[in-house]
Amino acid sequence: MLPLPQLCALWGCLLTAVHLGQCVTCSDKQYLQGGECCDLCQPGNRLVSHCTALEKTQCQPCDSGEFSAHWNREIRCHQHRHCELNQGLQVKKEGTAVSDTVCTCKEGQHCASKECETCAQHRPCGPGFGVVQMATETTDTVCQPCPVGFFSNGSSLFEKCHPWTSCED
Repeated sequence: MLPLPQLCALWGCLLTAVHLGQCVTCSDKQYLQGGECCDLCQPGNRLVSHCTALEKTQCQPCDSGEFSAHWNREIRCHQHRHCELNQGLQVKKEGTAVSDTVCTCKEGQHCASKECETCAQHRPCGPGFGVVQMATETTDTVCQPCPVGFFSNGSSLFEKCHPWTSCED
């Protein structure tokens, strides 16, 4: 007995063959539309009209401010992301016809989430704590309590704990 996925595929082809008179399999850059294998639109383009027995798929480049990153049959391209200045964001990389805009946070801030929709101020390490890892554009400062024999008497975004000094009389 065939596994369920193969059995379903076989029945799908048989039913299609009975209905259309044949079993149509399209390539990975095509899709089935009305019994025809239509070409997908290239990245940076959108679908205008499906193919027919007489005409190829009609595609059109995305408009300015839009993109399409993958082979597709979408009738609309996606809008480029807007880096909201009021949220502390700025453009890291401008969007193109095949890629979205990439935002990052302004100096002294890091992304508050993986999607980087808002920013948060880097947190300084307070007295008694030293910096283990400085903040980056995607992570906050990592602080650690100063061990015995070390100290920190101020707040800092970059200073590690300092060793005690020994004063001799």
